[in-house]
Amino acid sequence: MDRNKGATKPTALDEKKKPVLKKKKSTYFDKVTHLFLQEKCLVKIPKISSAQSIETVYLYNNKIKTIENLHELRNLSNLYLQNNQIDKVENLSHLSKLKNIYLGKNRISVLEGLQCIDGIEELHVEKQDLPDNCPMCFDPRTVLSLSNTLRVLNISHNKIISLEFLSPLKMLVILDASHNDFDNMQDVCQTLRNWLHLKEAKFNGNPISSKHRYREDIIANSHCLEKLDNKKISEVSRRFIKSFEKAKLLRKAKVNLADIVPSLPTNYPVSLQKAASASIIKEFRCKQLDNQAETLYLTWNSLPKRSALTKPTMQLGHKMESQKNIVVSKSTIKMRRP
Repeated sequence: MDRNKGATKPTALDEKKKPVLKKKKSTYFDKVTHLFLQEKCLVKIPKISSAQSIETVYLYNNKIKTIENLHELRNLSNLYLQNNQIDKVENLSHLSKLKNIYLGKNRISVLEGLQCIDGIEELHVEKQDLPDNCPMCFDPRTVLSLSNTLRVLNISHNKIISLEFLSPLKMLVILDASHNDFDNMQDVCQTLRNWLHLKEAKFNGNPISSKHRYREDIIANSHCLEKLDNKKISEVSRRFIKSFEKAKLLRKAKVNLADIVPSLPTNYPVSLQKAASASIIKEFRCKQLDNQAETLYLTWNSLPKRSALTKPTMQLGHKMESQKNIVVSKSTIKMRRP
């Protein structure tokens, strides 16, 4: 029995009745890369859907208090939120492609919430509206997450008293730390030694900027700094300052042996102890040099020959070698009477 006997072949009419799947047309919003929402008196960030192509959002100069409704912007790389009323950095963990964040002129007292983003290159958090005597703080987890990518950092006008917590930012190239409360030059210099790529820095407006040799100390402790407080650093001055600091380090430090060797007497004045220590160390170094020096043996014929002495001529009025300022003449000699 033929199984295909009762089956009917599809006709052309049946083919027309089949639903045709139409291709979804791309809208204008799907091609938008920049979204301009600045200066709109916004109190809240509006929900933005079907915006996979958006790369930059401008939300500055509004009255926004909370960062929200940005989780669908998967390709967002630039976010401008300066001059708002934001007091906390949050809800940004889904924005894996975020690179540049502008959060200046807000109310952020602690920078946090960025530890889940790996590619941030620029961070601007200047001029936060903080209470009196309340410096801006940084979450260590956020600092560590920024350590491999952050190249530009602006933390000016934030009452910060120490730069030590930013030491892990080893890829930093540009730093604006002006108008803060840095007063410990050693703290700043120690942090600068960790930043191998820093080329531009601003520390003007801090207490350290009025200290003696401020500029020289900053240049000496940086590796490739090209501009300090908007003033260029010439290669000649950089080399001179670094050579000078290197010479200072190579100078012999004064050592008090009584502080190192406990068996030495300490009942003498400190100045006398240091003088005795310097004498002992000097003698010890001289002995070391004598021990290290090789003995030289000279042959008798290699010694310099002694020149022959000439007998001076005795003539009247002649100036002797030992009496250059005395002229002897016959008229000046008088005989003593017996």
